Amino acid sequence: GCLPVKFNIEYGQMVTGSNPVHLGDVLVIYATGLGQTAPSVQTGMPAPASPLAKALSAPVVTLGSTTLPLLYAGLAPGEIGVYQINVKVPNNVPQGLSIPLKILQGSISTSIPIRVVQ
Repeated sequence: GCLPVKFNIEYGQMVTGSNPVHLGDVLVIYATGLGQTAPSVQTGMPAPASPLAKALSAPVVTLGSTTLPLLYAGLAPGEIGVYQINVKVPNNVPQGLSIPLKILQGSISTSIPIRVVQ
């Protein structure tokens, strides 16, 4: 399953209530369990940086009811068994203290409330 940990790539910091997501941000979400990649990576080996090991089944990431543009989904370069999902937060995402960030891949989904500000 997906176990996301949210990061804001512009600042390299964890997304928290006091460090919210801003409209226009690029988020880097770390997860497990996104399945097979192309090229495939042998179990226990670090993921390559070139070429990137992209997930064969791309996840859909939403914030509120807005689908976020997917920039990358696959193994995190240099990591073992850790996937990375990069998404852009468009300007039409709802703002608030507890907007659901949802990751859906096939029939598996996970959702976490996050704070979104302008």
